Amino acid sequence: MIYEYAYLYITPGREEEFEQALLTAAPILESAEGCQSVELHRDVETEGAYLLRVGWATLEHHTEGFPKSEQAPRFAEAIEHFFAKEPTLRHFEAGPVGTAKADA
Repeated sequence: MIYEYAYLYITPGREEEFEQALLTAAPILESAEGCQSVELHRDVETEGAYLLRVGWATLEHHTEGFPKSEQAPRFAEAIEHFFAKEPTLRHFEAGPVGTAKADA
């Protein structure tokens, strides 16, 4: 499993509306092939910033399969209009460095 970390900057004053929209749209993302979890966390140091953590079975489920899925445009339509700027995305292995991979 890998985690996608998306750092999101939301237009000031729209935070509550964004949170509700993400909670409503999460099932769309969760229904995508390979999606295993969706979590949203508020940044406690930067107002209007969030970390969206999405668990994927493999990197390819996110980078190759999801963009072609019917869920991708529906999920984007639900949340992207809240963004004050382009999100920063990164992918990480689920386990910490120095440990055996869970799927190995």
